[in-house]
Amino acid sequence: MDYFRRNRRYVSRRDDDDECVDLPVAGAYASPGYAPPYPSGANNVSCEGYGTGGRTLPPQPTVRIFCRADNSYSLAVRDGNVVLAPTNPKDDYQHWIKDMRFSTKVKDEEGYPAFALVNKATGEAIKHSFGQSHPVRLVPYDPEYLDESVLWTESRDVGRGFRCIRMVNNIYLNFDAFHGDKDHGGVHDGTTVVLWKWCKGDNQSWKIVPYY
Repeated sequence: MDYFRRNRRYVSRRDDDDECVDLPVAGAYASPGYAPPYPSGANNVSCEGYGTGGRTLPPQPTVRIFCRADNSYSLAVRDGNVVLAPTNPKDDYQHWIKDMRFSTKVKDEEGYPAFALVNKATGEAIKHSFGQSHPVRLVPYDPEYLDESVLWTESRDVGRGFRCIRMVNNIYLNFDAFHGDKDHGGVHDGTTVVLWKWCKGDNQSWKIVPYY
């Protein structure tokens, strides 16, 4: 029995807003999305200087993260915040490590494996927000410490290869490019990323792909 099946703290999947619906339970248990290998020629991403005691992540390639609302923007760190920025492969703040070291023993309630998202430039991991509508946060990443607050999972395919990115211990709160849907003006430079219940929005559907 895995860690979170012994320590569940799930919240209700519904509230008073009838416009939003629950994400159906997936029928498969395979790992979704892109899970990078550890090639011998990849550069180390060091967490030294960010509170991890000089520990480093294993050599592995970086990934790009973007939402369906506008794939010309990528997830980035800016001024200590997680935002969307115009895609620039030369910007290390847009490069992320999808660290799956705990994936075999930590899974969400649908059986999907957990991972951390660690920024290449800062060595910080994306941390759960304080709740719905609140921005996700950044904290120093210790790859040797199992911290559920920096672990995420991907959902089943919600269309065209996109998936939800959600808290490992509450799969009903998802990455949301705040007001990034067409009704609110779309994605722009600096769009913040919050957590929100599944509303079938393009601004809630994400891809994690190799960043060459």
